[in-house]
Amino acid sequence: MFKSATILFLSLFFVYLPFSRTPDYFDSEITPALIEERGDRIVASFTEDGKVYLLKLPTKEFKSQIGQRVAIRYELNQPEHAKINQAWGYWWVPSELAFALGLFSVLMGVAYATTNRPDPASLKEQLNFKKENNGKYI
Repeated sequence: MFKSATILFLSLFFVYLPFSRTPDYFDSEITPALIEERGDRIVASFTEDGKVYLLKLPTKEFKSQIGQRVAIRYELNQPEHAKINQAWGYWWVPSELAFALGLFSVLMGVAYATTNRPDPASLKEQLNFKKENNGKYI
């Protein structure tokens, strides 16, 4: 039961991922952006349609990468909502993962509780069940 439930959960979760990303995985554009330090912030700057857009980045992660290029994913109609094209932050969002794992553990707990110790009357009924012979084509 646990193996099949885990396989079902993971397959549904991985099918859900590409259709739930913002910016949209299928309709978005990818462009290189330059990592810069502007004041006390670390930003990735990219140009779309002649306008410069800035994407704020975590200082600890990108402090050592100033001057390098990073791939940015954005939609043409909303370039201000761009994200870095990387696994952590675009594909794997911590709050989404925590919610999914919490929901999975609750559902597994419910499944275990309902199948672990069946009612004695129900167990007796299941053991005494005999399938009727209805014939070949009925």
